[in-house]
Amino acid sequence: MNESRRQKARNAHEVAAAIRAATRSHVPGALQGLISGYHPIDIAYAMTELSGEERAAVFELLDAAASGVVLEEVDDEIGEEMLEATEEGELAEIIDAMPPDVGADAVSLLSAEVRHRILNRIPRDEAEEIASLLAHSEDSAGGIMTSEVIAAPPDVTALGVIRHIRRTVVHPEAISRVYVVDRDRRLVGAVSIATLINARDDQPLQKLMEPDPVAVHPDTDQEEAVRLVDRYDLPSLPVTDDEGRLLGAITVDDVIDVLQHEANEDLAYVAGTSVDDLTSKSTWRTARARVPWLLISLGASLLSASVIKLFSGTLQEAVLLAAFIPVITAMSGNSGLQSSMVTVRSLALGLLKGPRLITLVLRQLPVALLVAVACGVTGMAAGVLVLGHPGYGLIVGTAMFCAICLGTLMGSLVPLVFDRTGVDPALASGPFVTTVNDAISLLIYLSIATGMLRLLRL
Repeated sequence: MNESRRQKARNAHEVAAAIRAATRSHVPGALQGLISGYHPIDIAYAMTELSGEERAAVFELLDAAASGVVLEEVDDEIGEEMLEATEEGELAEIIDAMPPDVGADAVSLLSAEVRHRILNRIPRDEAEEIASLLAHSEDSAGGIMTSEVIAAPPDVTALGVIRHIRRTVVHPEAISRVYVVDRDRRLVGAVSIATLINARDDQPLQKLMEPDPVAVHPDTDQEEAVRLVDRYDLPSLPVTDDEGRLLGAITVDDVIDVLQHEANEDLAYVAGTSVDDLTSKSTWRTARARVPWLLISLGASLLSASVIKLFSGTLQEAVLLAAFIPVITAMSGNSGLQSSMVTVRSLALGLLKGPRLITLVLRQLPVALLVAVACGVTGMAAGVLVLGHPGYGLIVGTAMFCAICLGTLMGSLVPLVFDRTGVDPALASGPFVTTVNDAISLLIYLSIATGMLRLLRL
């Protein structure tokens, strides 16, 4: 096979169309010959465009290594479908050919009964590695690490390690660094491959290593692990247990996967849906992902309706004030959204630790006041022009000032409260919180209008 052809990036739609044509041609060997010229990654991306039957036909023709790559790249819904359609003996071969962390992800999609049978079919060492990885939460450092690492004692020479690497079949990302461990496998240092290559053959690792490298516990949240990789520009991040023993490492490909997943999750929360809505091609799953959020938002919207009903007398007395209801709620919501996005992003980057948290809150107070004054004055002028009375303009301006102050503070504080209670802060930018903010700003507006109408005798 032509290697340059295999490595060429291809459009998923074109690959899917070619596979579909080969499948329907019923020409013996046509599909096999076609997919042998594609990179497994291209096949994985094309899987979303194919029917269940076509996916099964393609997956059946892939070798164990290519099947593992495809399973790693497709979303869980398609992965489950392909796993269920694969004979257990063949499935065991595929899992065995995958890196332990990727194999664990695939095995986690199986039922407990099938999982047990598959683990019994693969070599014991591999099965134990996968089982240990499955014991960790999927959102933790232990859940995304690979146990495939190169570890050596400090007295081994650079040449000795290089010879060991040559004799060992290891996933490429796992050999970006060599970890130096003592007799009890406690991590004492790390050496980059570049340092090894440039060192003298007889130099021991203890002379080359970076002592006490940054490491994480397997229970550390995956987002914190990614932040450490970014902060220290690490090619990989070791994972150690309570005693400091090396368990595995988080590699660059793991970091990219986490970043993509977290970005998709945050975008889904902001839109008021879930990650399933972004990846699923099932109408039922997509609807199921959206309906709960919309029903919650509907419940929150009913608060606004209740507020308007509560102040119906005020609106009957000065019906012109109703014209500024959408203006007040929109300005309060937008100011809250601006603040919440800054807070959520700061939390995601790990910037709100200790004193910085207090600094953020204190900084929002003058910001809220300045923004509220500018918008309040503008709103007051607009109220006078539109409603034709200075008193109405004063009501609109005052309400806008108060609503924007509250919206800005809520946008800053709600994500912090969510984060402290274990709820994803990105939810603070979702439709539920935005709708609640609308109801509160509406309550402020109509309360101020009620009081000032009586005070000014309008």
